[in-house]
Amino acid sequence: MAAATCCVAVAFAGLLAASGSVATPARPRPAPPASLCSGGERVVYSCGFGAKIGSVCLGRSSLHYRFGRLGRPELAVASTPDWRNIRTGGNRSQGGLNQDYIRFTNGLTHYVVHVDETGSLNESPGIRSSGIEVLRGASGERQIASLACKTSARFNREAFDALQTAAPQDWVGTETPGSPFEMVY
Repeated sequence: MAAATCCVAVAFAGLLAASGSVATPARPRPAPPASLCSGGERVVYSCGFGAKIGSVCLGRSSLHYRFGRLGRPELAVASTPDWRNIRTGGNRSQGGLNQDYIRFTNGLTHYVVHVDETGSLNESPGIRSSGIEVLRGASGERQIASLACKTSARFNREAFDALQTAAPQDWVGTETPGSPFEMVY
């Protein structure tokens, strides 16, 4: 039996050599970052911040911001029925920086999840970054935390664009022009 296995292996190696192709092992793809989204929710954004994770999750008719350890979020902010506590914004420069963000408001605390990419006119074009800003006050005048995603973040553009479909029909979720939150984070 061992001789037969040996002969098959030699014959297979000869076949590969004769055909001129050699199989190379596939590189393992890094696993996408874990998220705090539950089954049935789409991951809009997720990134690890040390031992904790920050995630934005889109349900059929709701949007959630969660932060904490995998399986045990310490903070959860959901969209209100009218989505009045959710705003989206973005900045497009003349080739310097492009940014999209979602702002969740809970009382006087604002959680801004942003994704950024340097533009073609930047010294280093195509660099992606993201993070979470926690601001306090009616106008977000006091910064509580600024978390930069140090690992690769998961950002689902399709899910981000689908916010309008999941939100109530009369939701106007774009940041108010000239508001204190309309800025680059």
